[in-house]
This record gives sequence, C-alpha cells and structure tokens, in this order.
Amino acid sequence: MKNKDKTRKEVGIIGFGNFGRFIAKHLKDKLGVCVTDVADKRKEAEEIGVTFTSLENIVKKKIIILAVPMKNLKGILERIKNKLQPEALILDVCSLKMFSCKLMKETLPENVEIIGTHPLFGPQSASNSIKGMKVALCNVNARQETLEKIKRFCESLGLKAIVTTPEEHDKQMAVSQALTHFIGQTAKHMGLKRVELSTKTFDDLMSIIDIIKNDTPALFENMQTMNPFAKKIREKFIEESMKLDRSLNKKIRRKIK
Repeated sequence: MKNKDKTRKEVGIIGFGNFGRFIAKHLKDKLGVCVTDVADKRKEAEEIGVTFTSLENIVKKKIIILAVPMKNLKGILERIKNKLQPEALILDVCSLKMFSCKLMKETLPENVEIIGTHPLFGPQSASNSIKGMKVALCNVNARQETLEKIKRFCESLGLKAIVTTPEEHDKQMAVSQALTHFIGQTAKHMGLKRVELSTKTFDDLMSIIDIIKNDTPALFENMQTMNPFAKKIREKFIEESMKLDRSLNKKIRRKIK
C-alpha cells in the first residue's frame, strides 16, 4: 500500500529491522514513509502501509532516518555521503550519541543538516503506546529552526523531547541504560523466575528482565563497551555490591557467635 497524499512530507528510513519497522508504524500517519533494507522486505512494508524502495531512491529524500545497527553505521554513511540532496536532514537512532554524532559529522558532507536522536523506548517497552515516552535530540550541525521543528514534531507524537549534548547523553545512558541492562542480564543469567510469593519490587525486576531478554548479544555488548562512561559505572556497582556483601557477612558472623 503506497502513501497517496503527495502533499505530505516524505521521510526515508534506511534499515527495516525491528526498530525501523517500529518507527515506520508511528510515522506513517503523519508523513509519507519510504523504507529500504539490505533484504527484500517489500511484503512486510506493505503489511504496515509504507513503501519499500531502493537505497538510490531513499537518498533523494529531504529527510532520512538511519535505523541500522551501530556496527553498520559507518558503512552506510560511506555509501550515501556523495548521493545526498543539499540541505537534506539526516537523523540516526543509535543508542550512543558520541559515537554516531562524531561519525556522521566526520563522514557526511557539510551541506546537509545532522541531528542525532535516541528514542528511549522500543518495540517491547512501548508495545502499547509511545505517548509520554522520551526521545533525546543532539544537534550536530542543524539550524536552530530545524531542531525546533523536529522537537515540535516529536511532541506532536506525544513524546517528551529532550535536547542534550552527545557527551551528557552518554553519561546518563551509562546509568539508565548500561547499568540497568547489566543488572537485568545478571539476573537473567542467574535463572531468576517469577514466584508466587512475589513482592511488587520483585515483579518490577522481572518485568525489566522480560524486556531485556529480547536484547541481541550485540546490542548489550555495544552499550557496555562503546559507551566510554559505562565501565566506570559498572565497576562502581560491582565494588559497592562486594562492600555490601562483606558488611552483611560480618554481621552474620557476629550473630552466629
């Protein structure tokens, strides 16, 4: 099913995996959406009412969203850098902004605008609705007017748009994302299961594990190893956990005596 309203602005999405498909579903009612992928996903695109096309057609669009895995970002930037329209707006959705914003700035021509974005939700955490969810916006070289337009558009979708810097974003992600997923993956590897006599806190922990268990190994590895602030936070958590464990063991020994 192709978008019939030719007066609507069009956006091209490069990458039609789980997240690219998720984005397309939420944009198609407001924009004309065209998507592409290394695999032929024409049928999947038709099922949600967007147009599957070639990369050559996508690069002609004035607004392009890069929804590819971080490991593939450099390769796709190299492929499109000399084919983009002047003053095109390029956005990415990588979860680490220092990495992606630096790469886009270094690779793409100066005559395009670049904004790094990170939707702080996904197909699992926002399966019912994206309203009230947060999205980070990192301006690389876009005009202030363009940044404000993107911010207002995000807000029109019901999102809370937060303008920040790539460095501040990654610092906060080391806590809210890397540490959370580290704790969740640890609990998952422990084989924790839901129990009948559960507290609300335990149910909340299991809900986190239910979301995290769908992470690919590559996603988890990237958020832990490519965020320059994650290692320090992770080590601090382990250190404090060991201190707490030693303190409790001392109290146990005293009570035994």
